[in-house]
Amino acid sequence: MIKLKGIAASQGISIGRAYLTSERAYCVIKRNIDENQIRKEINRFKKAIFNTEVAFKRQKNKIALEMGKKYAHLWDAYMLILRDPLLYKDTIKIIVDEKINVEYALQMVIDKITKIFSMLDDEYMRDRVRDVQDVGNKIMGDLLGQGRVSLKDLQSRMIVVAHTLHPSEIVEMKKENMIGLVTDVGGRTSHIVIMAESIEIPAVVGLKNITKEVSPGDLLIIDGNSGIVYINPEPEVIRDYRRKKREFESIRKKLIELKDEPPVTKCGIEIDIAVNIESSDEAYAVRQYGASGIGLYRTEYLYLNRDNLPTEEEVYASIKDVIREVSSNSVIIRTVDLGADKISNQLGIEPERNSFMGLRGIRLCLSYPGLFKTQLRAILRASREGNVSLMYPMISVVKEIISANHILSEVKDELENEGIEFNRDMPIGVMIETPAAALDVEHIADEVDFLSIGTNDLIQYILAVDRISETVSYLYNPADISILKLINHVISGGNKSKKWVSMCGEMASDTLYTELLLGMGLRKFSMSGIAIPKVKQIIRNTNIDRSRELVEKVLAEHETSKIIELLKVSRDSLLENT
Repeated sequence: MIKLKGIAASQGISIGRAYLTSERAYCVIKRNIDENQIRKEINRFKKAIFNTEVAFKRQKNKIALEMGKKYAHLWDAYMLILRDPLLYKDTIKIIVDEKINVEYALQMVIDKITKIFSMLDDEYMRDRVRDVQDVGNKIMGDLLGQGRVSLKDLQSRMIVVAHTLHPSEIVEMKKENMIGLVTDVGGRTSHIVIMAESIEIPAVVGLKNITKEVSPGDLLIIDGNSGIVYINPEPEVIRDYRRKKREFESIRKKLIELKDEPPVTKCGIEIDIAVNIESSDEAYAVRQYGASGIGLYRTEYLYLNRDNLPTEEEVYASIKDVIREVSSNSVIIRTVDLGADKISNQLGIEPERNSFMGLRGIRLCLSYPGLFKTQLRAILRASREGNVSLMYPMISVVKEIISANHILSEVKDELENEGIEFNRDMPIGVMIETPAAALDVEHIADEVDFLSIGTNDLIQYILAVDRISETVSYLYNPADISILKLINHVISGGNKSKKWVSMCGEMASDTLYTELLLGMGLRKFSMSGIAIPKVKQIIRNTNIDRSRELVEKVLAEHETSKIIELLKVSRDSLLENT
């Protein structure tokens, strides 16, 4: 028996036989060409791009028909990569400048893009490396006439084991035949994770070498709740997990029934639960999971995978689509939270060496007021369409809020002079995700209408830990007493200032901390839609007096292991009452 630990990517437990896939490894040889062969190689490349695009469109239509339009938008990203100048123009340029065959030129470009993306500090962008490689493999397969590896041969219900897997491969198979997924690489923001959640199969990613540990037909247990995978487990482990699987499926059924139940504590306190979204296509989650609205709309994804900045009309149209989808529910729109490295080409500047600590979030917007004003105009115009609020990211000092509000006031005056309607009293909030802002929360609160705690960055900055670094990620721990004390300080400061406080980082969706946060005084949560039922379950079983006692016990501790044990015991006792 072998036990491995990876990243819990999609909830659930699965027991079954392994279906081992292999990565397509193309053998590409450099071949010099004559001047008169350049046009032929370029035409081969363009034809391969066209054929790949046709294949992607077919897959997109198939997934839209089988799973709904909300998942088909993943293929839009593939098609954007196909036409991205980094891939399209650079490949042609290498063919012309170096007079080499298209296959080798394409491989050079894919390797270059992979290297650039892998060096970025943003987990979402690093996970896009696999999308680029998938697109590259599809083009290369067409050029070489070798087709592509697919899962069409999967004819029975099995657990798929792969180095990595792409949404385009899942489309080719019968969904009911894949009962689980494990991969060597990948993170929580991988597109494959989104697909696994959508078809409700357990998945564990980032296992590093599971493809080398597993043989075809091995018996596997996947625990998508904890990230544990067993290879050829002992009989007692199998019996234990069969019991856990029955219990999990029973709980999941009960959670689904909570969708229309209000998130109210046992003592009658109403709690607000909203969703985080990354694009207008995800706004459906408000209705699907019974959320109060959208607590975080990340607008930065409008700016990626393109060689120019989005226009005011593009930003406005995207926001308007979200507002229409959620009807009268609230929508909190965050202004672009990117580092200058992500849009350096569009801005005509050199990428920074350390964008993590550099020109990002509100700093970027204040440095490029034209970029900022375009967003603000679009958001203000959309504010007349529904219940819209604006939120600034990456605030460190009060002066940044004052400067941002000054630009906002200028934009309001411009719209009024143009006779364009908007909500002049649109609420303004800030993300609390730097230690400076957290420590000075009461002065920050004086300048805004609400606060939202971004735990992902806040934890990283407090502990000086990159949570996606394989070497130090073990230090990233929300249960560290320094984190909990500062979060308690922020919630208390916001409540004292009579400004409502929300939490929109991953910690908000972790049931280990739900009761503790309620005891600290947090009354608004925002998370991925799929996490809402389990958090709502904890809320409905919580008594605030008991949760305040938990806060006292936890804040009196200094050992992280003891804090986690306190939280687990308290959470488990709440779940037993379900």
